[in-house]
Amino acid sequence: MDEVKAMARAGESVGKAVGTGLKSARHGAKRAGEVGVALSKQAAARAEQELANHGYSADELQERIAQATTGMSRKELAKRGRKARKEWEKKTAKSRKQLAKNTTVARKELAAIIDPGKPKRRRKWPWVLLVLAGLGAAVAVAFSRRPEEMPIAEANDDFPRRETPARHRAERPDVPAQTDGQSHIAPERSR
Repeated sequence: MDEVKAMARAGESVGKAVGTGLKSARHGAKRAGEVGVALSKQAAARAEQELANHGYSADELQERIAQATTGMSRKELAKRGRKARKEWEKKTAKSRKQLAKNTTVARKELAAIIDPGKPKRRRKWPWVLLVLAGLGAAVAVAFSRRPEEMPIAEANDDFPRRETPARHRAERPDVPAQTDGQSHIAPERSR
């Protein structure tokens, strides 16, 4: 148990040392910052005094530095900066709109991939139109056929003979086909 107590005391003493060190470091940093601010104010005042001794003001010096580095005055630089800012805003607005469009398209595609939903119903009305057109064509063909003309009676009121058998009797084997124009009575069948 003595080792445990010794380690606990060592931890406490190390903790106190670390805490004290951090506290003194914070106070030192604060003092250094305050001194730095005071020294920079003094340096700025001294620089302005030296410029005044040479006949320059701070604004004139800024103007001369701008002209020496860019070849333009501060007003021209400000004007150019405003133009550049406007162009930048236009470009960002345009790219923002394009990004929004691309995002909605991508979202729709992703939604279609994740949940395809119901399959699209096929339209049936084109098939109905095709069927109606087919029926109309069949009716037109049926009405366009002329009925078979009857032969005209000659002067002696005798009809000319047919060389082909009649259609309605050609399919019945028990009724003989009439080729001479005279009617024949079919014999009765016995049961």
